[in-house]
Amino acid sequence: GFQHRGIERLICGTPNRLRQSVLSESIAGDSVVAHALAYAEVAEGLGEPGVEFDPAANDLGIERTVALEMERIAMHLADTGALCMDIGYQLGQVACEALRTIVINTTQRWCGNRFAKGLIRFGGTHYPLTDDLKMLVLKNLNEVETRYAEVVHSLEGTSSVLARFEDCGVVTRTQALRIGAVGMAARASGLVRDIRQTHPRGAYGKLIAHDPVAENSGDVYARLRVRMREVAQSAGYVRTLLDTLDCGMRVASLPDYRMALESDALAFSLVEGWRGEVCHVGITGSDGQFRQYKIYDPSLHNWTALALSVRGAGISDFPICNKSFNLSYCGHDL
Repeated sequence: GFQHRGIERLICGTPNRLRQSVLSESIAGDSVVAHALAYAEVAEGLGEPGVEFDPAANDLGIERTVALEMERIAMHLADTGALCMDIGYQLGQVACEALRTIVINTTQRWCGNRFAKGLIRFGGTHYPLTDDLKMLVLKNLNEVETRYAEVVHSLEGTSSVLARFEDCGVVTRTQALRIGAVGMAARASGLVRDIRQTHPRGAYGKLIAHDPVAENSGDVYARLRVRMREVAQSAGYVRTLLDTLDCGMRVASLPDYRMALESDALAFSLVEGWRGEVCHVGITGSDGQFRQYKIYDPSLHNWTALALSVRGAGISDFPICNKSFNLSYCGHDL
């Protein structure tokens, strides 16, 4: 009874860019910001000739980067808790669940949705950050980072936890290179692939000099370590970005859903989501509407990494290997 979703076909089948934005948010529910941002950058890159629009260079670009890093933090917290659950370490599980709730509830205060649906839009925003929201983000982020550091200390100091994670589900650097692994999974195997460094856009490269987090052992623990270190790194990035944002002086532009796209043109966007690189490519026809739209989710290559990690392993190792990658089924069904 499986039915293909056909997201790419649906985006091409509607000229309404609001509907296209909503569709992009539905590609993978745990990567709403990453995919919505990739779509927005494609559409903005295809803006009709004579219309210059580069949100990456202004406050909108800063806010989008904040949202992207908050999504990364929330998912890394969730995955830390899920890995703890799979080995019966209840303290780590419940602590991380509570911390993730703080992060996504902060996003809800920002835009009315815990997963940031409605936040990223073509050409502008309906939810510019205010000074009060900015202070709320900083306050909650400080609490989450402090409490998560205690969880990390507990995990790293519990021998029974380390015994289950270390040397389990190993993917070597050579294997990761051969299969084209990307993002967090690649970096845990010593293969440094991160769009924020190689193809920086917006705040990356301007306000943030990104230094990718990497581990070398390629096991479940390495993938957990990447997550733990990136939570602290992303929290620091959000603070840096918010320190540069003067919300009181800002006049935010609203999304322009009626802006025509350039005809017979191509644009693509690369965004480093929490799972890895997201790529969207749009091609317009003579009528200025999408004739073809292609979406790339990082799960595409990393599914093979999961398969390699469980070869020869005991059946009890599968749940934690699977969770250590946490790949997207719907992100693969496009």
